[in-house]
Formats: sequence, structure tokens, C-alpha cells
Amino acid sequence: MDDRALRPKSLKFKEPVIDVAFSPAANLVASSLITGHVFVHKYAVEGNQRQLRGKPHKKSCRSVCFSGDGQRLFTASKDRSWQAMDVETGAEAVRIANAHEKPLNMIKFVNEQIVATGDEAGSVKLWDVRQNKQAFAYSEHVDYISDMVFHAPKRHLLATSGDGCLSVYDVRKAKPFQVSANQDDELLSVAVMRNGTKVVVGETDGVVGIFSYGQFGDVSDRFPGHPQSIDSICKLTEDLCVTGSSDGLLRIVQLFPHKLVGVAGDHQALPVEKVALSYEQQWLASCSHDHMVHFWDIGYIFEDGGSGEDGSSEDGAEGADDLDAQAVAIRVSKDVGSSSDGSSSEVDIDGCSDIGEQKPVGLDVVEASAADEGAGDADSDGGWGSWGDSSDGERRAAKKKKPGKRKAQAELADPKQKQKQKQKKSAFFAGL
Repeated sequence: MDDRALRPKSLKFKEPVIDVAFSPAANLVASSLITGHVFVHKYAVEGNQRQLRGKPHKKSCRSVCFSGDGQRLFTASKDRSWQAMDVETGAEAVRIANAHEKPLNMIKFVNEQIVATGDEAGSVKLWDVRQNKQAFAYSEHVDYISDMVFHAPKRHLLATSGDGCLSVYDVRKAKPFQVSANQDDELLSVAVMRNGTKVVVGETDGVVGIFSYGQFGDVSDRFPGHPQSIDSICKLTEDLCVTGSSDGLLRIVQLFPHKLVGVAGDHQALPVEKVALSYEQQWLASCSHDHMVHFWDIGYIFEDGGSGEDGSSEDGAEGADDLDAQAVAIRVSKDVGSSSDGSSSEVDIDGCSDIGEQKPVGLDVVEASAADEGAGDADSDGGWGSWGDSSDGERRAAKKKKPGKRKAQAELADPKQKQKQKQKKSAFFAGL
């Protein structure tokens, strides 16, 4: 049987998706786009329904997350602002303009009182959402903040950076708890594993670095095996996680003993930007450069008690063959049912369900359907924040980016800015 019938249909948008997040309390998934738009969909095997569509930011929305109760959605943008909106109505609850000196890369819900943000220059800030003001600011990093995770038992916020360091902050104090030594590679993702005793980080060279909690000076173990950078890590159980890599594969990784268990999904060799686990622990959602959010069934991991060793092998070479076979099987299953014009029956175009869409609610929300895909919208940008027609060459060039800096480089460059840069270079060389 085609496994697509057993999982929610993929959501397809007109512009690249940068981040995706699940609600912790309901069957809702949020997607942030390069145009500054944010979508919230109710997902189900029977069909998806768009609940909310808004454009809270003038520039690309690089990060999105839900509050602990799922009632608010937090977004961070290249326009240096972050905001919180009501998920049910779409109304703006909090907005902090010019939150950082540089464009924001990350936003992370810490608790009911605190939200954390990180920017391109390596600055991390904690915000008091009750008073809508900054609580603490940290400047331990010299390059972009790539990922953050909050470890509630210790009240520690952990952040990875492009400068190759892991930083740990006690959210109750103004000074950092600890900063690791430089790992000689960009750190792109982070997760806390093994009941809070281990911290895993994804590196550009495809290595999973493992820190012992409390001993953050240097890694205590390293697990190579990914052919390209590990851009996202999603914790499944205390011993299992899913990695999203630049080669397009979602791999299930086991720790202690370390081994690649299987392949959960495939983005057809396109880099994976983000992987997230649904609150009911049934689905993974992932986004890449194909303008889509895909759903993958991961429930069997928890049904089997978290062992996740089906199809695994003690022999390294045989295990690699098993992974390749699973990747091929996933590719074949995605190709089955595709029509001659390239469209697939498993995709909801523009995030709209083919069984009828629920009327969205709230402010700055506009209905759309596959039938009126090319029609104009109420927004001056055509409803999708279009940056103009991009040639296929530009799209291909956008995919060939340096690992770890996609969020900044994936945004389409302004021709006027390019012209200014050329003029500055010409003036510089003319003066020599």
C-alpha cells in the first residue's frame, strides 16, 4: 500500500519555507516563509485545513515557535523584530521592533515569562513577555546563532553558533553559565539527550558532537557518518534523534551505542532546513528548498518502545546498505501517483486541502485555493510577498549555498544593494 495514504498531505507554497513548528497542544503546524508570511494549518490524514495566514514581518520570517500552551505563536525576522500573535484570531499580542542591531535568526519559547532570541552577529537576548522588555543580553559569540534549546530542569538555555562554540545560559542570571572551546567547525543544531546527561550538536562536516552535561569545555565523543552538514536535530526518545542533512535525508540516529538506524524521509537531495516532531509523537514535519512542508510517519518508533532498531545492522557496511535501500524506497513511494504534468496527488497546493478549506479567521487573513493560485490578493505584493519573478538559474543558485548560512543567503538579493556594492568596490580600486 502507498504510505502516502496514511499520512497528512504535504503543504506546498509559492515561496521557500524557512522554518516549521508543531503546536504542543493541538494538531496545528506553523510554517514561516521567506516573504515574511506565516501560515498555520490543521493537519490530518483525511486532509489539511488552513487556520491562519498573515504577514507579520516586512522581510523574511526566519524562525517560528509556539508557546507552551499553544495559544501564541512567536516569530522572528530579518527585519530585526519579533512578535507574538494569537493563534486563534491572528491578532498581534506582542511586537518588539528593532529588537537586535542585526537581523534575527532564532526565537525560542523558554517559559510563560521568557522568550529568547538570537541574531546574525551572535547576540542572544532574553525578553520578559509580561513587561515586553529586554531582561538580559549576552554577546559570547562572534558569528550567527544557528539553533537554541531550553533544558527546563536546569533552567539552562543552550545555543549553537557559526563560530564553532556552544554557549549555556542560566535564564535567571545576567552572565553566561559556560561557553565551550571552539570546535573548529560551524555548529548548526543542538538537542539535549540521555535524560539531560548529554548534549548533541550537528556540525558542518557531518559529525554529531556529544558533550557531557556540565562539562561543556569540549566534546566527550564524536559520531561521524553523515556525508554532509547536519542542519537540524529533532529529539525522539532519550536515545534516538532524527537529523536533517544537506543531502536531503532524515536519518534516525541512535546514541550509546552510536549507529544510524534508518531513514525517516527524503527531500530528493535538497538540503533540509528544519525537522520537528508533533505533540502526539506520530508525525515528523520537515521543510527544504522545494517550497513544501512534508509529513513523515514516525509513530512506529514509540509503538516499539523507542528501540528503533528495525532494519538496523551490527555490521557497518550492511547498515549503510540498509539506509540506502530505505532512501530508495522512500523516493519510489513519492514518485508513485505523480501525474504527467509533475503534480502529485499527495500535495495540498498552497497549503489548501483538496477536500474543502475551513474559512480562516483573524486579522490579515486571506482565503486562497488551488483554483485561484495565480490570482491577485488583497496585499500589494500579490498576497505572497513576491520578490519578483525569479529565473530557474536564480533558484538553482540559491540551493548551492554554504552549509550553516542558508537562512541569510537564501533570501533573494536586492538588485539595488548589489549595484551599491559594485559601486563601492569600483571606488575602492580606483583610489589605489
